[in-house]
Amino acid sequence: MPNSWESFPIEGIWQEKRFSEILNDVKGIAVHSKRVINHLINRTNINTSNMLKKFKIIRACTNINPKNINLFTKRKIDILFFEKYQDIGRSQQGAQLLNLLKNTSKKIERLKYGNYTKGAMEYLANNTKFIIYFSFFDTGAIGLKEFQNYGVFTFSHQSELIINNNTGFYVPELAKEKDMREAFQIIMQKIEEITNIHPNTELFAKISQEINKCQNALNDLCENIL
Repeated sequence: MPNSWESFPIEGIWQEKRFSEILNDVKGIAVHSKRVINHLINRTNINTSNMLKKFKIIRACTNINPKNINLFTKRKIDILFFEKYQDIGRSQQGAQLLNLLKNTSKKIERLKYGNYTKGAMEYLANNTKFIIYFSFFDTGAIGLKEFQNYGVFTFSHQSELIINNNTGFYVPELAKEKDMREAFQIIMQKIEEITNIHPNTELFAKISQEINKCQNALNDLCENIL
């Protein structure tokens, strides 16, 4: 849960309709982040500290561990624009941002959620320097984690998806409902800063793989059970 971010709780889905009752009867419910907890609470008017303790954060994970990581200078794609509008249609804002990006000298590729194969993902991940994760909204973002494990630097408006300050940058301006120019300017400035220091994509990949590995999710589970 939620099946749909903006529609939760959906009356036609029994576990959402009876969410407060279920939460009361179980010892714990696993979620991916504090943001998800806050959303579920706000939509169901859960306000007792006793109930809050039942939410257990179990991080999303991936064990994808590529052997060969392309150097930053060998990567042909400057920016991968990843679009995912599962719950909120922000395609108009996405189109504006994409247009701004295409009017730069950078090599831009566009990727839409659900429209790529594993092979395409692996090629893009190992040939991309930066990814703008334009998703509304995500709970786990395992697809993004796979790109991170190839050493791709992340921009996202969801703070929990920036797993390390050395491998990603939080841009809340990406979530604006209108003008994307401020977000664009922030991202382009950061890209120039990072590019000028000749980053080590192998190091980015190593940091991300260590954070994203599924052993950590198992550790989260075991700690919450105890």
